[in-house]
Amino acid sequence: MHPGNVASAAWVFAAAPSKAPFYAVGGALAAWAVLLAAFGVAHPDFPRAAVQGRLVVLTTLLLVAATMAVAVLTAGGEGGKARATPGPAAAPASSTLALAADPSGGLSYDKRAATVKAGAATIRFVNRSPLPHNVTIAEGGKVVVATRTVTGATTETTATLAPGRYVYYCSVDAHRQAGMQGTLTVR
Repeated sequence: MHPGNVASAAWVFAAAPSKAPFYAVGGALAAWAVLLAAFGVAHPDFPRAAVQGRLVVLTTLLLVAATMAVAVLTAGGEGGKARATPGPAAAPASSTLALAADPSGGLSYDKRAATVKAGAATIRFVNRSPLPHNVTIAEGGKVVVATRTVTGATTETTATLAPGRYVYYCSVDAHRQAGMQGTLTVR
């Protein structure tokens, strides 16, 4: 039996988009640049005609555009808008909301959805990431409760939650906008 974090890491790598197309197109661009530089050094009069010059510029522009397009298409959660990946199913309702931040520094929690019992609830948050994070729970636009912001530590707080749907998110900088949020159902 594997430890939980090993299975979790395997799931993250399996869900990540392949970078092979980026490496292939980027490698072609790098090879083109080296070939062009070597040919230009060996032949000082290169390109001899305007048509050759235009062809070189056009080829270079196409390779740069293709590299940029493939980089955007194969980007994971780094920068920009993170891709939505399905997380594990919400656990059965308990009186504790246990969340953990991505230990590698990614802007995500280990759960995209959770369920707790109505009434007194404990919010336990583990952040082994090098970035500061917290858990803020809101209903509508109103903050109900928030944990302390921690880095490489665990924090816990309690709240009395009425039945309904809530959102939980990290209120540090633009972490929520980058996708560090989830849905909390209180039953």
